[in-house]
Amino acid sequence: MTTTVSLAARDFIVVGCDSLATFSKPLVDPEKLQATFFDSTGVLKLDADGKPLLQNASQMWQTADNFPVNQLPSVTKIFDLLPKKAAVLFAGAARIKDLTVKNLVESFKESSDFQESSTYTMASLAGKLKDFIVNAYESQFPNAWERPLIEIILSGYSTGERFPEVFRITCNFNWQTNAFNAEITEEVKPGNYDIIFGGQYDVIQRVVNGIDIASWASLKERCLEILRNYRSEVQNEITKSGIKFAIPNLDESEARFDLFDRNFGGVSGIFSDVGSLSEQAGIDFVTFLVETMIKSQEFSSSIPTVGGDIHVGLITASQGFHWISKEEYKFEDYTTPKFNHHA
Repeated sequence: MTTTVSLAARDFIVVGCDSLATFSKPLVDPEKLQATFFDSTGVLKLDADGKPLLQNASQMWQTADNFPVNQLPSVTKIFDLLPKKAAVLFAGAARIKDLTVKNLVESFKESSDFQESSTYTMASLAGKLKDFIVNAYESQFPNAWERPLIEIILSGYSTGERFPEVFRITCNFNWQTNAFNAEITEEVKPGNYDIIFGGQYDVIQRVVNGIDIASWASLKERCLEILRNYRSEVQNEITKSGIKFAIPNLDESEARFDLFDRNFGGVSGIFSDVGSLSEQAGIDFVTFLVETMIKSQEFSSSIPTVGGDIHVGLITASQGFHWISKEEYKFEDYTTPKFNHHA
């Protein structure tokens, strides 16, 4: 996994990420497997029809969790889409079997779909990139369940436009539906400004918003659980009193029963008018967020999946993409630039 950030302001977009590539494998915990499909004596559990719960190998895959098994430092995860004024950030798998992410981007830029027109919209570019990635998946992994997760954040400007746009492309296999999904989400629409996170970002999400998605969902569920329990207790007391009255069930879809009906109401994080940031402030902010995620993992009990140098790029409507971080190859005291072009 990795951490990717795209900050879309009025006059620019800053993209940033770490440089540690972690290779993961879906591994099954024997204890979890046994608890799911076997009883305490080691015999297969049966369903209501008397058939074994474990019917095929795919069920074991569903109990697997991805664990890092190898790390590769100094990996570039930001790629320009020159001559178009856009760039992509990659999180998830570092390659699709034999095709590295770098190879995929370069092949996409050489494709007729990419080169056929000098005019484009970010939405159409996202669609073409998604289709290209899906074709690569299908050619490399005929079995859909073998296809690893890839998350792409596409940031840039449509032809002739000065409003930034950000799209997220997510490709993964869903074990619940038993299907491979490739979805496009419009994260920042023209005229809006925001910070978009990708990959692993729970810590920086807590810094920016005051709470992360996992905690948000857990607290919402706990709040509803308390309301359900309290309703049940009150109903019991009413019944004991001989009063014939049924308390209505809680309509959990109503906003008035939502702990966070006003966004993340009540929690405090960093408030920043993203749209009004200067270019340097945007660069500093993105660098700070990625660095925060890296530093937090130094004190984590798990193997770090975010780390290394921080890479930062800037996209503007007039000049397109260019690097902010110093991208170079190193040999002893000698360095060579990785890229010789700037938009």
